[in-house]
Amino acid sequence: MKDVILTPIYKGKIYKYHECSNCKKEIYFEEEIFKSFHFEEKIKFCPFCGRQVIGYAEPRFIEEIDWSWLDKYSEIIEKMYRELEYKIHCEMDKEQIKELEDNACLCGEWIGMGKLKYPVDEFEQRFYMFAKANVNPQMELYNFRYYHSLFIYPFKTQVIPNFIGVVPVAYKLGIVPDKNKLDELYQAYCKKTNRNVEGFVVNYNDRISKYVRMKNGKLTEHFDRESK
Repeated sequence: MKDVILTPIYKGKIYKYHECSNCKKEIYFEEEIFKSFHFEEKIKFCPFCGRQVIGYAEPRFIEEIDWSWLDKYSEIIEKMYRELEYKIHCEMDKEQIKELEDNACLCGEWIGMGKLKYPVDEFEQRFYMFAKANVNPQMELYNFRYYHSLFIYPFKTQVIPNFIGVVPVAYKLGIVPDKNKLDELYQAYCKKTNRNVEGFVVNYNDRISKYVRMKNGKLTEHFDRESK
């Protein structure tokens, strides 16, 4: 019996189903927010033709996504990754590079690269870590963790390099705040920092939600940004 490959099918940005390379049947997976598909844990054989699944192809799009709007940012993105590459390969010596854990990764954000222009001189670093995760051979991220105390574990020395910052904690609460409370906290934090901020990420038992107040650099009513 021949082996088969499954191909994820998307309509624009929306996942629809997986297609079997043999029988062409539609196989549906549940896609979880902030978590990649874990195919090897969910299916070993095609439920329709019964053939063994040995791999997964690159996604196929029923409707291609128009990414042309990103063209004007390509130079900025290139500089951003060049700087990160410099930091890793030049500022970290060979012994430090050896101290990186295999299959571990860190997630972060560059300051001052978006439409909300932060005064970068106020920050000691340009790259700020907001999560740790693991990565599989297909370069898919999983096992996201957002508690700062866990950010040391991508490094064997359990020491974060000095050119990598950690996102600040605005507040620690004993409850999950509602919108009115978040509005109040947002106004107080902007006053405290003397600048506008994009919003908050609320972490409750390693489940996060976003409270966003800045859109395209302009203050707006609270909205929930679609998570990816």
